[in-house]
Amino acid sequence: MKSINNHFEFVRKNEVLRNSGVKGRKGEYRNVDFLNQKTVSPRFVILGISECIGPFANYGRPGSENAFAAFLSFFLALPNSNQSFDVLGNIAFTGVFPQDIELAGLMVEELDTLVENVLTEFLEPHQIPIVIGGGHNNALPLLRWASSCRKVTHNVNLDAHFDCRNPSRRHSGNAFSTAILEGTLKRYSALGIDVYAMNEYIRAFVKDHDVHFVPLTDYLQGKSLKEDFLKLLTSDEPAGLDIDVDCIENMPSSAQSPSGFTLNQVREALLSLNKRPIAYLHLCEGAPTNAQEDRTLGKALCFLVMDFISAME
Repeated sequence: MKSINNHFEFVRKNEVLRNSGVKGRKGEYRNVDFLNQKTVSPRFVILGISECIGPFANYGRPGSENAFAAFLSFFLALPNSNQSFDVLGNIAFTGVFPQDIELAGLMVEELDTLVENVLTEFLEPHQIPIVIGGGHNNALPLLRWASSCRKVTHNVNLDAHFDCRNPSRRHSGNAFSTAILEGTLKRYSALGIDVYAMNEYIRAFVKDHDVHFVPLTDYLQGKSLKEDFLKLLTSDEPAGLDIDVDCIENMPSSAQSPSGFTLNQVREALLSLNKRPIAYLHLCEGAPTNAQEDRTLGKALCFLVMDFISAME
């Protein structure tokens, strides 16, 4: 399944597993062994997105195209815990990478359509997608899908940035402003914001559209991320959940920072969810560029995915 201009392709599970190179180990039953068998109507469905066109269109650095592969190499090798999940496939960039920012923005729009179409066509009503990799641009098609198919209009985003830049051209920095302006997203909460990075447009947008946010500096002074999760992600309203790994200190990412949440803070918050009505989990902006970064990011994403599944089962 390809996008309209053939710049992106959706590859199904079997090819993804073959390309991973991960094999079983004698005497152990691993996730790769489990996934090589037919799964019946799994609760959680993992979708990879291997692209950096969104960050590039936002003047960012590459690397987010590598995040899903980094995750998968560790996830497939984990001992299987008899949990209800499957890998749907991976959406990858297959075209000639542009040098022009405007052209890249058009490609992001092309990707938006493909991501939403894949989710709409292949997910069953009871399934929760876990989307891993790529830029934060992919929040927009996730929100559109969740609004259309699950009646979700609320999102909680762990992020150093609002991603509410001017939506005149699509890129990784304006998924949420686009969703708010088109009416897809009605309630938006951003946790861990770097207030020093807010420009005038974003300050005005956040104020005008009543965006709820908590600066990272509040958490540095004792505020609890876990408690904010429990307040915002209630049993009354289904929500989408985004974690931009930029918000985790020293994590290989598109906007890596020495200051942020610790990985264990984010894990604690995820583990507190206790079957709340989360429509999807989106783990984005991881951008490893060497073997050590692959290992750091891949294992971190595994922890986050397994914690989420454990809390939601």
